[in-house]
Parts: sequence; C-alpha cells; structure tokens
Amino acid sequence: MNVQVNSLNYNVNLQDGTIDSAKVGLYGRDETSGDYVNAQVKVEQSDLAAGATFLTANPADIVTIAKKKLAAETAVKDSTTTQAQ
Repeated sequence: MNVQVNSLNYNVNLQDGTIDSAKVGLYGRDETSGDYVNAQVKVEQSDLAAGATFLTANPADIVTIAKKKLAAETAVKDSTTTQAQ
C-alpha cells in the first residue's frame, strides 16, 4: 500500500512562539482489496535528528518519521493475553 501525505500541520506553543510538534495526516488505499488506512501521527521534537528543529528539518524528513511511527504503531505485536468476547 502506498501511503501518501494529506496534511502537515505544525503545533505552535503560544506562550513562547516555538513549534513543539507536528501532526502529519497519512492516507493509503490498496487498489485491489479496497483496504485503506487514514491516520494522523504526531511527530515530536525528540523524534527529529539530533540538533534539528521543526524550522530546520526538511518537511519530507518529518513525513518519513511519521510513516515510520505509523508502521511501528500498527505492526502486529505478540500478545500474551486474550481479550474477552
């Protein structure tokens, strides 16, 4: 599935005017199955490369970070507990 960006918004701290995070909207659809994903991922300062800020980071790098976070969060994880039905 090819995941595309549909939005990139910076969250500004109104107290001091700094950008403290970004929200990246991601969307993907599988043409064959019709399955899709629609997500919004928060990228924080700590996710950026050392020394980078949201003002100096390339937006493409922020999107790459968001896609990696989405993949990590949605990956199937082994579970030792079962949910009651």
